[in-house]
Amino acid sequence: MAFNLSEFTSQINRHGVAKSNLFVMRITLPARINFLNEEIATRDLTFLCRTVDIPSFSLETTPIKTRGFGPAETRPTGLEYTQLNTIFMVDSNFAVKKFFHRWMQEIVHYDVEQGYTNELPNGLLPYEFGYKDDYAATIEVIAYSGNSDESFYTYKFSGAFPTTIGNTQVAWENTAEIMTMPITFAYDEFKVDGTIQGTSTSLSNRGNGVLTYLSALNTYGQAISGLSLPTNIQDAVNLYTDVNTIIGSLK
Repeated sequence: MAFNLSEFTSQINRHGVAKSNLFVMRITLPARINFLNEEIATRDLTFLCRTVDIPSFSLETTPIKTRGFGPAETRPTGLEYTQLNTIFMVDSNFAVKKFFHRWMQEIVHYDVEQGYTNELPNGLLPYEFGYKDDYAATIEVIAYSGNSDESFYTYKFSGAFPTTIGNTQVAWENTAEIMTMPITFAYDEFKVDGTIQGTSTSLSNRGNGVLTYLSALNTYGQAISGLSLPTNIQDAVNLYTDVNTIIGSLK
């Protein structure tokens, strides 16, 4: 089929394209560290967030030879998230720097200038770590298409907290540059608008569900471990058949 430029242009005009420069980032702090808003309001941070790298997520895979030999099939075995990388512009009062340095101090009390006997108001001693529930926030990144304020896509990161405060470069020749501050966040999980919302259920209603499967794994593992080692070719053939019969019952 020949490429049709008119049809291509028509489809682009019909659906439009999203712009990568239209976004906002919102941070919702837990009640325990809401006092950080005294440095700079999280609403103001929205306008000072210069760059957000939307994290990728990928499946961890393992090659499995379902027949015991021959070519392997790729099967998913896990889900891997990458960290949330951002860059913030620094205001003239350095409130952005104070905000993130103070937030980091709620995670681990790294300032020991006053000695090892002084603790923070939150009770942390030097180099002591806080409780995650006290410092983990919710972060939303909302990307707009540019066609309408009502056309947007939301990424919501829960259990988020800064893990890295990056380098800030200062130089005499950077007279036209804005000071920036890279911040990397870790998070527990994230949700996007494109996922399907499921309904609640119980494992007991799923028939041969997870618990049954795990129980079966234990039973079959004992069965496999009880098999005798082969002493000749025929024993090896029989052993291979027995193991595949056990594994096949898991499917």
